[in-house]
Amino acid sequence: MQKSMSDELMIDERIDRLKKAVMSSKPDICPERALIWTDYFRSRKNRKKSPYISIAEALSEVLRRKSIMIHDDELIVGNFSSKRVGGSIFPELHGIPVLLDLFTFEKRKTNPLEINPKDKWSLLKIIPFWLFKFLAMKAYKSPLKTISLIMDQMKGHYYLINEAGGISHFTPDYESLIKYGTEGYMKKVEEAQMKTEKYSGSWNFYEGIKIICEGLAGFGQRYSDLAGQLALTETDDTRKKELEEISLVCRNVPKYGAKNFHEALQSIFFTQIALNLESLDNAVSPGRMDQYLFPYYIKDMKRGILTREKAKELLSCFSIKMSEIIPVFSRHLTQFHGGMFNGQVVTVGGTDSAGCDATNELSYIFLEIMDELRMRQPNYHARINTGSPEEYLKKIYTILSNGGNSPALYCDETIIEIMIKNGYTVEDARNYSGVGCVEPVCQGKSFASTDAALFNLPVILELTLNGGRRLGSIFRTGAKTPAISSMKSMTDLTNAFSIQLKHRLNRLIDDMKAIESANFRFHPTPLTSMLIDGCIEKGACSTGGGARYNFSGIQCVGPVDTGDALRAIEKAVYEENILTLPDIVKMLKRNFPDENTRQNMKKIPKFGNDDPAADRWTKFAIDTFSSQIRSFGKNTRGGDYTTGLYSVTAHEYFGRITGALPHGRRRGTTFSSGISPINGVDIKGPTAILNSINRLDFSVAANGINFNMKFTPLALRGVEGIKALESLVKTYFKRGGMQVQINILDPAVLIEARDNPDKYPGLLVRVSGYSAYFNDLSPAMKDEIISRSTH
Repeated sequence: MQKSMSDELMIDERIDRLKKAVMSSKPDICPERALIWTDYFRSRKNRKKSPYISIAEALSEVLRRKSIMIHDDELIVGNFSSKRVGGSIFPELHGIPVLLDLFTFEKRKTNPLEINPKDKWSLLKIIPFWLFKFLAMKAYKSPLKTISLIMDQMKGHYYLINEAGGISHFTPDYESLIKYGTEGYMKKVEEAQMKTEKYSGSWNFYEGIKIICEGLAGFGQRYSDLAGQLALTETDDTRKKELEEISLVCRNVPKYGAKNFHEALQSIFFTQIALNLESLDNAVSPGRMDQYLFPYYIKDMKRGILTREKAKELLSCFSIKMSEIIPVFSRHLTQFHGGMFNGQVVTVGGTDSAGCDATNELSYIFLEIMDELRMRQPNYHARINTGSPEEYLKKIYTILSNGGNSPALYCDETIIEIMIKNGYTVEDARNYSGVGCVEPVCQGKSFASTDAALFNLPVILELTLNGGRRLGSIFRTGAKTPAISSMKSMTDLTNAFSIQLKHRLNRLIDDMKAIESANFRFHPTPLTSMLIDGCIEKGACSTGGGARYNFSGIQCVGPVDTGDALRAIEKAVYEENILTLPDIVKMLKRNFPDENTRQNMKKIPKFGNDDPAADRWTKFAIDTFSSQIRSFGKNTRGGDYTTGLYSVTAHEYFGRITGALPHGRRRGTTFSSGISPINGVDIKGPTAILNSINRLDFSVAANGINFNMKFTPLALRGVEGIKALESLVKTYFKRGGMQVQINILDPAVLIEARDNPDKYPGLLVRVSGYSAYFNDLSPAMKDEIISRSTH
């Protein structure tokens, strides 16, 4: 089937119209999910049911009652919410803190959200029902512990537990879904249920899956009916045929296995919507779409019912639809996750389970789409290995050099080795995909809660230097450690640091286990579990350890600031004897009143300049954090706690509420992002940065890293610029690098975009493992992006 130039032009025009429709829509809050969920649980009878059944029924009720629509030009249909671009509220999870912001959403400076006045009052009425029923309120039996947990999380000075809003960072087994449909899962579950005792935990779990299978199939049927109705009144013959085709597609999926490429994509999107309504998250990741969709692509091409252009059109429609969902965070949470966080990862390239490079034609199509669309979602990752085709690599580096800023790059050899070391089989490690920001997991087998918590590491040094107290506070919130006057060596200091870290991590793990247990007892996820290998076989929910892999990822934020601060103390106090520890603490309490002393501390070599003496302290900070995390044993699902070295936007928030640090950093200044050097201190160029980065042991960071590199467009211009970028990344990965994300940005454009946001509404930047529109970032995060070192 050949396409004419006019056909290709029509495709481009359709995609352009769809993109403009989404980009021009203001983010809005949809009340439907919250109101329908509340209606269901107001019934005492429903609240007494097994949570597996009540959650499945409530989700099915949402899918049955929520508004549905098919917009002009759409080929992939389905809406996350009742708004073109919108987000839902989850009153049983994070809802009450969010609902308290009902009358300020439109007024806030960062990520303002539209909300209909009528919807405000409708949502206001459900607050009394959920006031003592949302998840954090039920985590502890002790009221005092409950209040302590909630108050601590409202401040978030030491850590933020994302699991309090549900556990849903994962990559579903979409390969099996599109192969068997919900009918196939229904048969599998019925067989398993027959072997279990009636009304037992496993029996109820299976019953929940059966209920949501019917609910999800019915959701597709609703769109089939709607498309059919629209076709009856459509006057344009071309659009009429499209609607008739959409009706046929939705009649078949997700109930049955997909018969073609279009049905496979539509089945995935319907399920993507349902998963995002089951539990709070914007990081349910479709994963390796180029791999599990490729058999459908090849089959349809051979049958003559699909062309490359048509496949690209359908994938573009799918990608645009992914940008229709936004997170609804409270003002407080927006400080942590600003920029309309996106974590729906699509991963291209990489090896197959046998270790052979599996790049295919869909990999190239996705690369073209990410370059042409340049939208907030999906979060695109590209896997690279020594067997990656030259054409594939050239395409990636050309896109990045031209300012695409996507995809982020991942080294197969390093990541696969790390995953094997941390418990994955060789085959499963080779089939890894990104999820959320940067976290590698095995597609369809991991329930790794990769974004479980974010931890402020530099504040631990603040406690260490002040006897367990925050600078300027008379109250001890940390452990009681020796006075700094008694610390005669770096060993004394680091021993105290380790004690403070253990003390605060111990509290974090206690809180996390309480939250994990509450998720299992009160908010199991039957649909999620259906799409993770191991859950049906074990008869156990993903929240209860049913998955094959069950990690909990804790992000270490600020390791570079911590390392640079320790190096500053070592050099100034114990090597050159120009200051004492009490001298330093006195300065920190007064926020460096003497500028000359501060400049001298800033001149001490920092991480990112190929200085082994400086680099080893960042390595120390990371290794110490990781070893202590590991020492806490298993989480409530039977998996390990793992370290992540990415920060989303928490490096700005944690920096804002942390005191001055010895390396010359003043109180309230942002920390570095992920494992990138502190902004402006890496003065010896990109090669020196890579040498410093490669001194780190990434095997301790199984939950992923984010490493930013920022270049001016001029630096990577033309063929030579593309070759230079490829050479840098190739050398970095060859020496054991794990991940890197590239921003090609003109600092002058960023400054102009900050000062005149209307001029650059779609300017996309890489933040910390994900992309965001520059205008969606907070003023502080905009300045942080601008101040990143530019090479």
